[in-house]
Amino acid sequence: MAVTDKQIEDFKSQLLSMKEEVFRRNQNREENVDSEPLKGNDNHMANAGTAEYDHAKEMALNQNDEQLINEIDEALQRIEEGTYGICIDTGDEISIERLEAVPYAKRTIEAQKAYDEQKNPGDERINTKHEDTSEMINQIENEHE
Repeated sequence: MAVTDKQIEDFKSQLLSMKEEVFRRNQNREENVDSEPLKGNDNHMANAGTAEYDHAKEMALNQNDEQLINEIDEALQRIEEGTYGICIDTGDEISIERLEAVPYAKRTIEAQKAYDEQKNPGDERINTKHEDTSEMINQIENEHE
């Protein structure tokens, strides 16, 4: 069943909200980094290690957010082009359930699995890989609060 105009509008609204949330999260992260005193200014190795860990974590979160924004922008572009909900690899319709779970999905589940296997041959982790990076980011942030 094809995605209806009403559903497309709902997905567009959801994608724009997601994008706004990612920007807000980045802004909050930057404000926290700017307001924290510089760590690692003393000579203690543990402090330097903590500062390095925090910096690496921030870089990883920023990278994930940048990727998520790109995925959202691509989905918004597909809405404008009239190709939203159509798999970019196969031309098949992406299920509503998949779009509800991952509104920026650009492939059917089967095509995504094939893509992941081709991109990472022999990598056992692809079967447990989350495509929803926003969920992963929230989980990481919750673990570190």
